Amino acid sequence: MNSPVKTGEIDEAALVRAVQSGEVKAFEPLVDAHLDHLRAFIALKLPVTHLVNEIAHETFVFAFRNIRHFEAGTSFWAWLRAIAGNLTRAELQRFRREQVNQLGYARHRLLEAGLAQASSSESDEVEHLRRCVEELPDHMRTLVTLKYRQDLSIEQIATQLSRTQTAVWQALFRLRQQLKLCIENKLAKSRG
Repeated sequence: MNSPVKTGEIDEAALVRAVQSGEVKAFEPLVDAHLDHLRAFIALKLPVTHLVNEIAHETFVFAFRNIRHFEAGTSFWAWLRAIAGNLTRAELQRFRREQVNQLGYARHRLLEAGLAQASSSESDEVEHLRRCVEELPDHMRTLVTLKYRQDLSIEQIATQLSRTQTAVWQALFRLRQQLKLCIENKLAKSRG
C-alpha cells in the first residue's frame, strides 16, 4: 500500500532526516500527514474508539523514539502501519487474556455461590451421596475425584490410571450404579 500522503505535499525523507538530526519540530508534519490514515487503519483492526486513539498515539511515540532506526527515503507510512499492527496485535492478545481471566473468575464465583447455596439447603440426597462416596474404597473415590471433581475425560483418566478406556468406562458405570443403590438404601432407612 502506498503512502496516503501525496508526494508533492511534503518531503517525508527530508523531514525524517531533520528529525534524525535533532529537529523535533520536523516530526509534527509527519504526524499531521499520517494521523487520520493511521487511525482508520487501526480502527479496521480494533474498532474501539479510545483504543484506536491510544494505539495511534503509541505508534507515533514509538516512531519518534526509534526514528534513528528508520531509513529515510523508504515508506514512512509502511513503517507506521507495521508499528500500529504490532501494537494492535499485542492489545488484542492482552484483551483475550483478560477475557479468559474474567470468564474463569466468573465461573469460580458462580461455583462458589452454587456450593454455598447447596450447603446451606442440602437435600437428603446430597447428604446421602456424600456419605456413600466416603464409604467407597480408595480406588473408587479416586475415580470420583478424577471424573467429577477434576472433570477429566475418560481418555485422561485411563492414561493417569494406566487402564484402558473401556475399563475406566465400565468402572464408572458400576460406580454410578453402586452410588445410586447406596443413596436409595439410605433414603429408605431415613424415611422408614
